[in-house]
Amino acid sequence: MFLSLPEDLDRNFASSSRINESGRKNDSRVTHLGVANTLLEMSDEKARRLLALSRELHWAFPSSQGTPIVKGDLTSQQVEHAVRERESYANAARVLLDNGDEEGAVEIASNAWRLWRVARDVAGGRAFLATILDEGEKKSSRTRSLALYGDALLAFLQGKIEESRQRSQAALDAALAVNDPEALTLSYLALSRVAFEDGDYTQSLSLAVKAREFARNQDPALGQAPLFLHASATRMTGDYDQAAALFEQSLALNRKINDQGMVGAELQNLGLVEIHRGNTDAAERYFAESERLGCTDDPYNTAMASLYGAFIAFGRGNKNESRTLLQRAQAILKEAKMNAGPDDQFEINWLSVHLESN
Repeated sequence: MFLSLPEDLDRNFASSSRINESGRKNDSRVTHLGVANTLLEMSDEKARRLLALSRELHWAFPSSQGTPIVKGDLTSQQVEHAVRERESYANAARVLLDNGDEEGAVEIASNAWRLWRVARDVAGGRAFLATILDEGEKKSSRTRSLALYGDALLAFLQGKIEESRQRSQAALDAALAVNDPEALTLSYLALSRVAFEDGDYTQSLSLAVKAREFARNQDPALGQAPLFLHASATRMTGDYDQAAALFEQSLALNRKINDQGMVGAELQNLGLVEIHRGNTDAAERYFAESERLGCTDDPYNTAMASLYGAFIAFGRGNKNESRTLLQRAQAILKEAKMNAGPDDQFEINWLSVHLESN
């Protein structure tokens, strides 16, 4: 299972984006006046105070394709308060930019863009980043690369892969110019993610390995997503033994950093790898452990649970049961108007072909 189910999130974001765009068209004059009044109220002093506060925001999972915080802990409460004030951060960045402090504005963008990720306001986050990244001298810096990574991720979640590719490359160019390990980690990760979506798994693997190299000796959480993509791309190249070893490493890391959503995802991925290795009993144990974590509430995960059952039935030689469960998984996705991720679609196609040939 690929991380975060972007197709599902995109649909929600696209719907809210269409509503928001319609609202702006119907009331653009009021909106522009409101923004102008807010900016007038934002002093340079207050903007700099918000810049300082943005430096204190803590992100448990820096790659942030999933939720970037651990819900419920003390730091997440601070972030959730900041989420409610995210437009203040956006206004502060605009004031600094207008006052000639492009560096400060870009730093706020690099520190605060994840607030829109937590709020699931991808369109709003991209609009904020565009007002900062597309203005000024655009000088290469660590913070500019990190902000570009943020826009690359948000574009990816919108399904705008070409825009994500362009922002990812721009992030890498800036990171290379300043030789910053964190920025290099994330920019190579962003390009690996796009290559995976393109179906170029060899390139995705190579870029993920580069991201892991720069993540070495940094916070373990920074290496989380590069390891995940390394494992996922290895699996898609057909090297299931190596993929199993990498997914085991990823599972251990996610347990350590307490990303329960990714623990469930890696258990599912290990189950699928074991199916291809011919180990049905091991696959069933991984799927059962994942299900006990309670990861089957939304339609996509419900469909995947049915798919995993289809694989187990196939491994046991119960082909009719396997067909029924596979058809159920496909029907759930169709009814929910969801597309399977590239790796999940591969598994659906693989099982369909093997059921037809038996």
